[in-house]
Amino acid sequence: MVGGAHGFYDRSMNRLSTLSSLVSGLLVALLLCFAPVTSAQVEQTQQPEDMDVTGEPPPRQFQSQQDNTVDWGPRKGIWRGEIELPDAKVLSFNFVVRFYRDEQNLPYWDIWLRNGVETLPAKLENNNPSYTITFPDTDARIEATINSSNTALGGEYIYTRANSEGENVEYRLPFSAQVSDTRRFEWIEPEDPGEEAEPATLAERWSVTFDRRKGPAVAELHTLPDGINVYGTVMTPTGDDGHLAGTFQNGRLRLSRFTGGSGLLYDGTLEADGTLIGTFRSLAHHAEGFTASPDGDAALPNLFELTRWNDGIEFADLSFRDTRGQEVNLSEIAPQGSPRLIYVMGTWCHNCADATRYLTSVYEQYHDQGLEIVGLAFESPKGFEDQARAVEKYIQSKGVPFQILVAGNRNKAEATERLGALDTVAAYPTVVFVDASGNITGVHQGFVGPAAPTRHAQLRSEFTERIESMLAGQ
Repeated sequence: MVGGAHGFYDRSMNRLSTLSSLVSGLLVALLLCFAPVTSAQVEQTQQPEDMDVTGEPPPRQFQSQQDNTVDWGPRKGIWRGEIELPDAKVLSFNFVVRFYRDEQNLPYWDIWLRNGVETLPAKLENNNPSYTITFPDTDARIEATINSSNTALGGEYIYTRANSEGENVEYRLPFSAQVSDTRRFEWIEPEDPGEEAEPATLAERWSVTFDRRKGPAVAELHTLPDGINVYGTVMTPTGDDGHLAGTFQNGRLRLSRFTGGSGLLYDGTLEADGTLIGTFRSLAHHAEGFTASPDGDAALPNLFELTRWNDGIEFADLSFRDTRGQEVNLSEIAPQGSPRLIYVMGTWCHNCADATRYLTSVYEQYHDQGLEIVGLAFESPKGFEDQARAVEKYIQSKGVPFQILVAGNRNKAEATERLGALDTVAAYPTVVFVDASGNITGVHQGFVGPAAPTRHAQLRSEFTERIESMLAGQ
């Protein structure tokens, strides 16, 4: 009887909660239509759980998420997670927890990381009160316990990174998360609590210099109508930082991206002269300063002019093993007289993930016309067997239709020596264009993905023009 009453109480409270959410949503919509947006309203409305976003849909949907009568497990909805980094920095990100029941009516949860319009899947292993969150294509994980009300998590984010000597170092960083917190970062209160600070204007295009990263960089930032929430990316001659999301409040800009295997944080302050000065962090293993200046004409150099193919190198000189250990000569990857793309990449590289999706579509469009693509994977593990496993898993998980060979270690100096055909492996990915006669028609360094839509569209146009030109001349 007690269990039945408890179930009735839970179901009743869920119905009341649903009705309350609907009423609250209508009130917020009316406020947004007829009143200026305040920071309090943004806190309630930013990134609602069911907003349209790009990304893969949930793999299974049996019973509705509303049928959550289990009183254990994380609450469904939007969460805000925080990973504590060195120097008192906090990498903040959002994720969505969804609840379902399978064919046997057993409960299960899935998790989707959210970076602005980008959504990425994660897997939740429920051993209540302890939980493990894992992510595709990486050994990184979150180990955490949940509080008695199932509304907060606390534990560690754990990942491994090779140091400069090639030795793997394990990092354990404090992690916490709270449900129903839709903010990307904690609000920065104005110095005078009784007065709302006037939002400063944030330029859309910036010229960026880093303390350590070489070459020019360009930031493309867009502020939402609330004047607080910001999305965009930072582009360099090697690629881009993917979908960054964050806030701009009281002259402080914070942007982050968390994919499970990687985490980026920009934290800068707008100076009186209009420049942004701050720090860039890649989790706990990399940090450097940056300076950004508004520049509507900021642009990357021509990425077809930065890396070149070494004279005298023939494809017959280049052989690499496939995932089964069989030697494959690059002169044998395409029928005589077929154009091809040589795709220098790594399964660990987020720019390569964007490039792989794009090149998969290119292969599907042009393969029947004679185009061949082969990937050369330079990997983090030192041994061939571990590298081959990483490549095979990558091919399967991403549905790659073309062959990827195991080329060696990801260290750029070692990769340059191992490949021998490029003057330098300066960026992952790098794409080599080879015409039907075996001539190198171009080498493209890096890859700017859909997080920078204008530059990405330009890249696709340049690739299409070169590919169709090679096919027309075969």
